[in-house]
Amino acid sequence: MSEFSSAGLIVRLNDRKVADTLHQIHSSLEQRGMQVLLDHSTRGLIGGPLTVGIEEIGQRCDVAIVIGGDGTLLHAARELVDYGVPLVGVNRGRLGFLVDVSPDGELAALDEILAGNYLAEERYLLDIRVCRAGGDIHRAYAFNDIVLRIRDMLRIVEFETYINASFVNTQRADGIIVSTPSGSTAYSLSNGGPIVNPSLDAIVLQPICPHTLSSRPLVVDADSEIEIRIVDKNIDNGQLISDGQIYMDVRTEDTIRVCRKAERIRLLHPSDYNYFQILRAKLNWG
Repeated sequence: MSEFSSAGLIVRLNDRKVADTLHQIHSSLEQRGMQVLLDHSTRGLIGGPLTVGIEEIGQRCDVAIVIGGDGTLLHAARELVDYGVPLVGVNRGRLGFLVDVSPDGELAALDEILAGNYLAEERYLLDIRVCRAGGDIHRAYAFNDIVLRIRDMLRIVEFETYINASFVNTQRADGIIVSTPSGSTAYSLSNGGPIVNPSLDAIVLQPICPHTLSSRPLVVDADSEIEIRIVDKNIDNGQLISDGQIYMDVRTEDTIRVCRKAERIRLLHPSDYNYFQILRAKLNWG
């Protein structure tokens, strides 16, 4: 008997390019006798069934199938991490570091996963709080990274970094990226950061275009508590971005506190999944 009796389907919002794949997977799941819940993101792409909020998928489903690109999976991971629902990513995007089931080949890899033939992997998320005048004004999670920058213009911001309450340095840079291993192949990589294997419990602190040649990426234990304090004077248009999708306003004297979230997200990969093969394919290595 399969361990999966119910599945939720989540897609990239308002993207008709995923409609055919959505229909194909929906029909396949029903033929397997599974209960299928459609997220609100599928509305208008498939006729008939009612759609539900993603929290209901978290409460009622054994697995969530995400159809789209990495950005779609990032959103689903943040929303479902507290429910313990495993995710399967079907790649209908471009790069696809996280969504590794191809829609080609009649989705044979998805059938194998649902039959119990898969590799399971746990990834952690960042828990972010923005503090002002002693209280939290913003709270968010990040699967890939957070980015501190100045909104709507290119200018340097000055900030202090603390690790476990110990002062590390003061930097002047275009901003800073705080990344999980999952996010090390995203914005951090394009900014010259290291590739960190997802099996490592580490956090990458990557300054963006720092105004000194001695500034380098810093990799710390994932149990570390990180504080970034904006010390630049008269900054009222700072911005903190989670996974490129959640935008939070910050300003002078705000403190950004980052730690690892206790709950992890579980990803289900095809049984032949190989992280280094993914790197070779996506980064055009020889």
